[in-house]
Amino acid sequence: MASTNDPATSAQPSAFDDLVAVDAARWSAVEGTRHPKWVFGAFSVALGTAFGFALLRTTFGWVVGASVFGIAIVGMLVLSSHMKRRRGRLLNLSRGNALRFFIVYGAVLVIGQLSSGITWQPWFAMAGGAFLALVSYGYLLWDDAAMSKKLATGDFAPGDLMP
Repeated sequence: MASTNDPATSAQPSAFDDLVAVDAARWSAVEGTRHPKWVFGAFSVALGTAFGFALLRTTFGWVVGASVFGIAIVGMLVLSSHMKRRRGRLLNLSRGNALRFFIVYGAVLVIGQLSSGITWQPWFAMAGGAFLALVSYGYLLWDDAAMSKKLATGDFAPGDLMP
């Protein structure tokens, strides 16, 4: 019969189990502070719509595009302040963050420089806006996941904390 002090038959959790439990608790706490995906989707659609109108390259398109862009920025700020689930952000100067930013910026730059024939213009503007909406949605999700990973793993310096 085995002794009750035998480590092999003991019901005591091991140090590994404790680390797994702490890691799971950190991840669940961080997951609870993330923005809902629909917020990123709504903002991305608004950005794509604004960019699509701007791609029409008419005065009407520029005015409507700038208006939609302004409304999207104000709406995102209002939603972020009302749905604030955590305070502050992390300063992220990593190569991955720069790569994410330049993918979106490059898409805007390249599509904005292309010109289409007059017969393709409305379709080009719609496709360009839809493409930017998809790219910006991917960027926002990727950035949020990277921030959550840093917070959950504690992979940041105290100087990286921003208000």
